[in-house]
Amino acid sequence: MSGPTPSTLVLLTDLQSCAPGQKVRFLGCVDKYSITTATLRLTHNHPPSSPPRAAHVNIDHVLESIKRKEIDVGSWINVIGYVERRKEKGIFVQAITVWDAGNVDLEAYQKAVEARNLVA
Repeated sequence: MSGPTPSTLVLLTDLQSCAPGQKVRFLGCVDKYSITTATLRLTHNHPPSSPPRAAHVNIDHVLESIKRKEIDVGSWINVIGYVERRKEKGIFVQAITVWDAGNVDLEAYQKAVEARNLVA
């Protein structure tokens, strides 16, 4: 039995080490939304001692299903998508699904992802 390729749960700050084409799942805070390019800039300040990293997430493929509150600046969202490499500098992801993270406990989330990745 075969199905879709599973996604790899990563922290936004670890996206830079993911291979182009890799399917990932991560959490980020909406910092900016560009209507003309349908691109969200998501940030996550982890670890807190380093400057926040950003990921540019194209949401073209999910525009019909995305809710307004999921693109509001300050909203925390979960993303599943594919890492892209472009000529521009930065981290780019093509989203295939996006959903509201709700009232997430960031510290517990960060610890859980790190612990999971240690055993993987």
